[in-house]
Amino acid sequence: MNVMTKRIGEIYRNLVGLEIRRRLDHAQDIFLLNYQKMSSAEMTQLRKDLKTVGASVLVVKNSFMRKAFEETKKPADAVRLVDGPMAMVFVKDDPVATSKILVNFAKQHEALKLCGGFMSERVLNKTDLDFISKLPSRQGLYQQVASALNAPISKLAMSLNQIVTKLAYALNAVKDQKK
Repeated sequence: MNVMTKRIGEIYRNLVGLEIRRRLDHAQDIFLLNYQKMSSAEMTQLRKDLKTVGASVLVVKNSFMRKAFEETKKPADAVRLVDGPMAMVFVKDDPVATSKILVNFAKQHEALKLCGGFMSERVLNKTDLDFISKLPSRQGLYQQVASALNAPISKLAMSLNQIVTKLAYALNAVKDQKK
């Protein structure tokens, strides 16, 4: 192997390492997949589905992945999940929507195996991904919180309204008695 080929290989490894570290730094939530027997068309469909929720897929060599995990100080337990042909799914905004797409896609395509990942420095396994996929969407959670916060205020308003209404009925009854 000549010097030029070695130099090109070094540049390539550095660029791939930089890209993985950049993505790891910008994403708090990352899911790991084993895609060993998936066809190119299936992988393209998965990428399209994930793009709708702002997630992206990156396929890299395991050695690059392990090195990037170590360099970015991601959970050490995540390194043990890396085995076989792996892909990384970088979640931009909504890990629940992303996990729903991944779990549904894995049910329809047996070749896709969910391995785990991590959310906010917590290592996840396949069971955790299944649990996350069953949670309500972010919008649904916002609605639940809003209704929980709104309920006491609504009850207070109704109680105050009933007091005023009872006072009006009492005054009306006194007026009718005086007639």
